[in-house]
Amino acid sequence: MKRRTFIASCASGVIATTIPRALAQTPSSGTRAIAALNAAKQLQMSGDFNKLGSSLHSEALLVEPNSLGPSVGRAAVVNTLQQNAKTLKLLYFYYRQPKSLVVGNAVIVISNYEAGYDSGGQTIEDSGKSSNVVLLSPRSSQIALEVLVPNLYAGSYGALGTALSPPHFGLYPLRALGAPPIADAPSAGGGENDVLYSEVRQINSAWVSGNANDLLRYGDTAGVFLIGDYSVFYITGADDVKKHFADFYKTSKVNFIHSVNPVVRIWGNSAAVYFDFDLDYTVNGTTRRSPGRGVYTFARKVTGNKSWAMAACAASHLVSRTIGDPYPIPSA
Repeated sequence: MKRRTFIASCASGVIATTIPRALAQTPSSGTRAIAALNAAKQLQMSGDFNKLGSSLHSEALLVEPNSLGPSVGRAAVVNTLQQNAKTLKLLYFYYRQPKSLVVGNAVIVISNYEAGYDSGGQTIEDSGKSSNVVLLSPRSSQIALEVLVPNLYAGSYGALGTALSPPHFGLYPLRALGAPPIADAPSAGGGENDVLYSEVRQINSAWVSGNANDLLRYGDTAGVFLIGDYSVFYITGADDVKKHFADFYKTSKVNFIHSVNPVVRIWGNSAAVYFDFDLDYTVNGTTRRSPGRGVYTFARKVTGNKSWAMAACAASHLVSRTIGDPYPIPSA
């Protein structure tokens, strides 16, 4: 996949994480959050889904490539993982280079990952990036959010970094967005839900403008991370973010992003907004339609007007090839 293909916007498979200066991270909280994530993966590997359910928040949200929509609520998340295990049994899962942001009792964790699954006796290797929210109390931890953004190519590589096997992903199908014409959903349910969804739409408008500063002003630039389908690892630092997008906008532009089917979950001082999107952009004179789904994670500011700051902006066009459209593999 060419690098430009998926850098059109945050809705093209990018995570941008901002760390408000007022929200100081304590190492113990980050360590506890990552330990909770690892423990949940161990339960998933062992098939102990009853115990896994107890590690999830009642309003947990899961977005992963084997489903076209989000799994919302503890029971739905457990059911999705159980159904996935019938054809893809988790063998191992490693969180790599995790970064964490503490917001009250919530910890937002951004990480690369490596995973392996058993599919009918064949091991399938996988890698990508994850965005999580873990809620901490003095005696327990509960996972509120998991978003998996897979890499297109995963597993073993040959000479010059050439993938040894074709991708096992397809593209999120346009038909999943509903009947045309596709237009922005006007509301996410009212109240604070609409406050958050309105910010999502403003962020999407910033991508259309082509100005990275318009995006960065929605969060503190003390820390920024980019993650997407196009890159094996996340990119960090405001300067690199600006350079990354400047490269795209030299020859390309985003024509529109429409967001539909929003789902909002608020966990105290942290929140997440899921939405499906219809993205249209032009690269080197060629216009492309690229639907997908995104999850923007927010942290409530602890000073001033207590407004929401963007903490993670995740999206992906990739889904399992059994539910998606075929991925176009270049002949050369």
